[in-house]
Amino acid sequence: MRVRFRYFDAHSGHLPFALYVPPGRPPALGWPLILFLHGSRERGQDGKKQTTVGLGPAIRENPEAWPALVLMPQCPQGLTWQGTVLEAVYALLGVVERRAKPDPRRIYLTGLSMGGHGAWNMAIRYPDKFAALAPICGAADPFAVMFNLGHLPVWNFHGDADAVVPVEFSRVLRQALERSGNKNHHFTEYAGVDHNSWDRAYREREFIRWLFSQKRG
Repeated sequence: MRVRFRYFDAHSGHLPFALYVPPGRPPALGWPLILFLHGSRERGQDGKKQTTVGLGPAIRENPEAWPALVLMPQCPQGLTWQGTVLEAVYALLGVVERRAKPDPRRIYLTGLSMGGHGAWNMAIRYPDKFAALAPICGAADPFAVMFNLGHLPVWNFHGDADAVVPVEFSRVLRQALERSGNKNHHFTEYAGVDHNSWDRAYREREFIRWLFSQKRG
């Protein structure tokens, strides 16, 4: 099966992005929608680079495992997933929701490295928007996680040999979720794996099944 991403340029002044639309007819309530935030090396303005690392290759390898719309915004060079950039992502998500009409109960958030930070930040900023959160080798303020994400299903991934973002950041966030009373959180710590824990995470069948089983409300 040939997988197609729709690419959009940045001439409008908004964030460039790619949108994956699965083949076939959507379910009666609409496709689920995954918001994917890329890492620092994929920043730019081409609207395509962010599809080449992480979730994009996993979809190309096995599209049947990912029956969802996948929105992949691109962060401008020199910026990160915080502040006004996250506000722009949230606005873009709203536009895609209005036009593509996904299942509003099944909007998921994931990201890797800088995008793992961004996914935590986005969930903290909009804690009632998403049905599940799946950060990979990211970090966040544990107090913000504890006070805002006690209700949100979370599956976090990190390699214990990560020399870029130390695994201790994720261990602290696991404790924050435990103290929040969150009853649906998981933490996969890969032994001997360095910063690239995303290639394994996005191919974990149990995780994929778990993700698509989550429904908001």
